[in-house]
Amino acid sequence: MLKPGIPSPVRGLASIGAILALWMAISGCTSAAFFIASPVPPEKLPEYTLELELRGEPAYDPDGYEVVLGFDLRANGEFAYNAIVQEIVQETVYRREDGKQLRETLALVEAFELARVGIDNDSKVRYRLKPFQRDRHYERGYSALGSTIHGAEVFRVVRYYPAFVRDADWSALGFAHLPGNREGTIRTDIPKNFNERHQRGYIIEGAILQDDRARSHWYSMRYSWKREDGMPTADFAFRRDARPPDESAWLSRVLDKGMREAGAGE
Repeated sequence: MLKPGIPSPVRGLASIGAILALWMAISGCTSAAFFIASPVPPEKLPEYTLELELRGEPAYDPDGYEVVLGFDLRANGEFAYNAIVQEIVQETVYRREDGKQLRETLALVEAFELARVGIDNDSKVRYRLKPFQRDRHYERGYSALGSTIHGAEVFRVVRYYPAFVRDADWSALGFAHLPGNREGTIRTDIPKNFNERHQRGYIIEGAILQDDRARSHWYSMRYSWKREDGMPTADFAFRRDARPPDESAWLSRVLDKGMREAGAGE
């Protein structure tokens, strides 16, 4: 039944206008709402920049260190890859009082899901980590080293790049451990107490179907611990966009040639 006072032709035009407005609103969002990430070759990606964000200053003391990071990707159009992949390679060298050295190594390939957050003032499509997610590098417990250990040097080097990841066991915040990189040169090999909480709740699975590893970025950190007059002291250095200038021969071999050639896990 028509409401009194509103002629039927006018009501019909109003309905058509509402439908057109709704269609225009939907069509205006089509590029974002209906864009599906896919493993396209890297040369098919739009031009983009990937920036590392340091969230607060690194913290350290004689017991360990903590660095919190984020990522900001801006592209000239919708971006086809769904994650930032990180390849973490670490070597820790302990110096004993008798002059001998003990060495521990680890490697981890991990991924963070990207979330589209909008378009910036320069018409770039912007992507960041999911809300409340962060990349936290954290180690504690060095102050409890036995009295026979007089020093420790921790070298952690990280290569990161965008990629398309499938079938990973993602956390609610979009984080996952992967078995290895796409080339097979870096394989996850970590102790049970490394990212222990995540390892208890998730399995290492998934595959990188495509990536832009050729345009990798780097950062590195070095934690130096030593005992002086019976008291532990520490120093820490964080390098953005750089590998350590004094990295060990083992690290150099792993980073340049891969784990098989370097004999990782010795």
